[in-house]
Amino acid sequence: MTEVDGVLKWFGSRRPGAMEEVLSRSYGGERTPYEWLARAVSSSATTVLDLACGAGAMVERLQKPGRTVIGLDRSESELREAQRRGRGPLVQAHASYLPFADNSFDAVVSSLGISVVADRPRFLAEAARVLRPGGVFAALTPSLRPANIEDLRIVSRLGGHLRTTPHLPGVTEFKAKHALAEVGLTKAEDKRAKYYYELASEEDAEHFLEGLRAPVDAGRTAATLDFLGQRLQIGPVKIPLPMRRIIAIK
Repeated sequence: MTEVDGVLKWFGSRRPGAMEEVLSRSYGGERTPYEWLARAVSSSATTVLDLACGAGAMVERLQKPGRTVIGLDRSESELREAQRRGRGPLVQAHASYLPFADNSFDAVVSSLGISVVADRPRFLAEAARVLRPGGVFAALTPSLRPANIEDLRIVSRLGGHLRTTPHLPGVTEFKAKHALAEVGLTKAEDKRAKYYYELASEEDAEHFLEGLRAPVDAGRTAATLDFLGQRLQIGPVKIPLPMRRIIAIK
C-alpha cells in the first residue's frame, strides 16, 4: 500500500464531520485554519467552489450576500452531514472529474483535499480548468513545521503510543510551484502557520484522535487516550497542528 492509498483509506473511513471538529477548534495567529483559508478569497468573488468540502465547513464560512458557494465531495455520508447542518448547494462528484464548464468560478478552495487526493496533477488541472482567468485557487494542507522543542516533545510522546507521527490527514510536504505551473496556475503564496488544538477533557482527546491521520487500532487508541488522560490531570494539553496555505492565480 502506498502512502496515498493509506491516506485515502483513512480519509474515507472517518466519522463525518470529525475533521471539522478538530480544525474549527484549532487556534493560532489567524484564528482557525478555516478563517486563514477564507481570507484568500477576494470579497469580489461571486462564485466559489469548495473541493473535497467534507461536511461543508468552508461552504458556510465563505457564504455572503451576492455570492454562491458550491461544496463538492465524493462522500455521500459527508454530504449528508453538510446537508444536516444546513449547508449548500452541494454536489456529489469526484474532485478530479468536475461536472462544471470551463471558466465557471471566481475562486476554488480546498481544505486538505490537495493533500489526500490520489492524482494531484489531475486535481489541480481540474481546479484550473473551472477557474476564470484571474481567478484564485487556495488550498490548506498539513505541514511538519514550524515546531519548537515543547511541540516536538508532545508529538513524540503521542507518536510513541500511536506508532506513527500524529498529524492531520494528507501528504505533509510536496513542491507546489512546479505542480501549479504545469496546469497554468502561478503561485502567489506558500506560507506556513502553527495552530494548536487544546484538550481540556477526555472527550476532547477522543474527538482529536478521530480527526487525526492514524491507524484504526483499538489498542493504540486506548494507550494514547490513557496517556492523554494522565496529562489532563495536570492541566490542559495543547497539540500543535502546523498548516500550510497555498495560493495561486490563473
